[in-house]
Amino acid sequence: MEQKIRQIQLECIKILSVVDTICRKNHIYYSLCGGSVVGAHLYRKCLPWDDDVDLMMTRENYNRFLQVALDYLPEGYTMHNYQMTDDFQTPFTKIMNENTTVVQQDDTISGVFLDITVYDKIPLDYRFKWDVFLWKISQIVMIGKVQERGFKNIFRNLMLSTIIKDKRKYMKFFQKQVEKIGKKAKEYAYAELFGAFCNTKPYEPEIFENYTEIDFEGEKYMIVRDYVKYLETRYDRTDFREPKEKQVAPHYKYVDLSLPYEKYKETID
Repeated sequence: MEQKIRQIQLECIKILSVVDTICRKNHIYYSLCGGSVVGAHLYRKCLPWDDDVDLMMTRENYNRFLQVALDYLPEGYTMHNYQMTDDFQTPFTKIMNENTTVVQQDDTISGVFLDITVYDKIPLDYRFKWDVFLWKISQIVMIGKVQERGFKNIFRNLMLSTIIKDKRKYMKFFQKQVEKIGKKAKEYAYAELFGAFCNTKPYEPEIFENYTEIDFEGEKYMIVRDYVKYLETRYDRTDFREPKEKQVAPHYKYVDLSLPYEKYKETID
């Protein structure tokens, strides 16, 4: 499996190079994100056990990227998000290699992908907390209905079947509100309101408003200048080395890097 992980990483690096080219041509700032920052910091490459590459952008850069990316993506690469496609599974963007197949632990089938998450401005003054309320609803929308009984869950499922049954429409509404609030904020932090996990942790503005480059997999890619402070904020610690028991690839249970995932789906229908 170790050899397979490295092959996945190399496919992810190809997507990273595509995104990097798009961003540099269009003066868009991005940064390595999460475990990719840890890998760059400790090894100048992917973590040996990590089977993906993640990026992050501020809302301004993210919106600009979405506006131009389709004009630059090579054949066989596609972009998936609620702004553009109906088949989205996450509240952020995936850039995908259509000519590969990966099956995740939850049986989701796709091509090898790179995630781009967005960080929005959130006011330091939470007297109203409208954005945080909408963020909580967004988590319910993305997770969907639950099987457990009880009044709260019955009410939740009813809401998902009626008022907020259009997941894509709600996410667009949520984004519009968050952007409006962020533009008005005089004092603010950044937060990953559209991330994969429930997280409104605030990051100091300086982290996301200054960039540099770092050696990563033999090339130079963009990263927030104070990436150590970013890691300390994200992980609430100063030692970013994982214990041996956590050095495992978390995502995939089947991989075929030579088979388009749509053809793989045909074999299991």
